[in-house]
Amino acid sequence: MPRELSFGPVKVSTLPMRGASAVAAIPGGLLLVEDDKGIFRVADGRATLWAGRDDHPALGDLEGLASDDTHSTVWAVAEEDGAVIALRLRGRSRRPTLVGHLPRPGKRKNKGFEGVAFMPARLSPSRRASLVVVNEHKPRRVQLFALPALTLTHDLKLPGSLKDLLDDLSDVTVDPVTGVLLLLSDQSQRIAVAGIVDQKLVLLDSYDLQLARGEKPEGLDFRSPSRLLVVMDDSAKLLEIAVRRTRTGRDPA
Repeated sequence: MPRELSFGPVKVSTLPMRGASAVAAIPGGLLLVEDDKGIFRVADGRATLWAGRDDHPALGDLEGLASDDTHSTVWAVAEEDGAVIALRLRGRSRRPTLVGHLPRPGKRKNKGFEGVAFMPARLSPSRRASLVVVNEHKPRRVQLFALPALTLTHDLKLPGSLKDLLDDLSDVTVDPVTGVLLLLSDQSQRIAVAGIVDQKLVLLDSYDLQLARGEKPEGLDFRSPSRLLVVMDDSAKLLEIAVRRTRTGRDPA
């Protein structure tokens, strides 16, 4: 039976760095992206550079960041050239490895890749562990690439209902319980919940973030099944949103 997501209340706290374009929750802390510097690890109220352009040039042009469900690998995606970098989360050596490059969607110049999420095989429509990647605009696009070869399995256009809600795509995460996608728009200050049905995106619900005009929510990730994190590109604000799931008899298709 399908489950419906509901959001709130929201806890607001302050990060030890001013702004982040992506977030990945890991045991004992967070990983945050500062676009041109790299990945910072936040723990015990401090932020330290964890992996940067000195470790791999692509880490100086990041927008997307995600950890796998076992917290053994971190996946990072470069905005401009679509480079996918894998980093080891366990052990002392991060060993950045170039996995490949993602093809740009559409036929004209666009704003690039803005977010990535890991989707385990048990939740994936292809039954293969995958990366879910969003392209910001022109076109707004959601794509699934099966690991380890980054094989494109789903190239999903936004239907009109999602386009009306999301002026751009800033990030994506996967609900760890149901597998539905949470799509974030910084311009709209909104999260849309979408399912994948027959190679198409289907709008299930939406949630408006209570932010001041001009604030830019750029990254999101689940800290736990009941806690969703949202970070801002232009401020140190961190939102922690309670998430609940209720069973519903309606068919999401």
